[in-house]
Amino acid sequence: MGSWPGILILLLAWPINAVALPFSDEIYVADEHNSEWHFSGTKVKCELRHEIPGFGTAYFLRRAGQTLSFHIDSFQPTPSAVGAELREVSPTWVYDEPDLLVESVTLNKGLRPLLLKRKQATRILASLDRGTLSSIDFSDWDDARKGVHLQLSPVYFQTPYQDFRKCLKQLSIKGFADYRLTEIHFPLDIHDLNEDSRRVIRKLAEFVKADGEIKRIKISGHADDQGSRKYNLRLSERRSQSVSDFLLANGVESNLLLKYHYGESRPKVRGRTERARSVNRRADIELDK
Repeated sequence: MGSWPGILILLLAWPINAVALPFSDEIYVADEHNSEWHFSGTKVKCELRHEIPGFGTAYFLRRAGQTLSFHIDSFQPTPSAVGAELREVSPTWVYDEPDLLVESVTLNKGLRPLLLKRKQATRILASLDRGTLSSIDFSDWDDARKGVHLQLSPVYFQTPYQDFRKCLKQLSIKGFADYRLTEIHFPLDIHDLNEDSRRVIRKLAEFVKADGEIKRIKISGHADDQGSRKYNLRLSERRSQSVSDFLLANGVESNLLLKYHYGESRPKVRGRTERARSVNRRADIELDK
C-alpha cells in the first residue's frame, strides 16, 4: 500500500492540461462613450466612416459614377486570408433571438482586409439604421480556437447617416471613368474653343475641383495633315494652349497641367478623307490620379 506522501506527489504531478480551458473571444467595438461616426461629402464623393478601436476604420463610400461599397482599413496588415461571417447582433435587451447570419465573407491579407460591394454594404447600413450591431466574426489567425469580432456600433449613427443619404441624392451621375479621357475638336486652321468645347471643359474643371484627387492633367494638341508639318506643329501647340488657358480660367491649378503638341504625327484616324481629318483636329485631355 502506497504511503500518503507518495499519493500526494502523484496527484501533484497529474497534468493540469488534461481538461481544456475555455478561450475568451476578442471583441473590437466602440462603446457608447467612444462611438463616433463621421460624414464627409462633395458633388463627386460621399463617405461615412467609423473607427473600430484597436483594429482599424470602417468606411461606407460612393463615388460619382460608381456604386456604394464598404471597406475596413486595418491599423496593422492582416497576415493571411480567412473566412468570416457577417452577422446582425441582437440588442442586449433581446434575450431570446439568436444573432442573424447575413452571409459569409472573406477577410483578405493586407491593410484592407475587407471590401464589400453594394448589396452587402446596403445590408450593413440597414442593420445600423435599425439600431443593431453589425459584426464580422472569424477565427484568430494565431489560434483558431479563439474568435475575433469586429463590430460596428449604431451609437451616434443617425445624424451622420442622414447627411450621407442627402449626399447620395445629389451625387453627380458622371465620375472619373467618364472624364478620364476627353476629346476637344476644332475646325480647319482654328485653335480657339467654340461654345460647345467651352461647356465640356467647364464641366471637366468642375469635376477636377470637386474630386480633389486628380494628380495630373495631360493636354495633347494635334492637327490634321493639311499644310506643312511646321505649321501643323505650331497649330497643335496653340490648341493645347487654348485648352490649358480655359482650364486655368475655370479654377484648375496650374501645377496639375502638362502640355504637349504633336502636329500631324499622331493621327487618331489614318487617311486623307474629310472625316479622318476632322477627327484628327483635336486636343486630348487625360486625367490621372
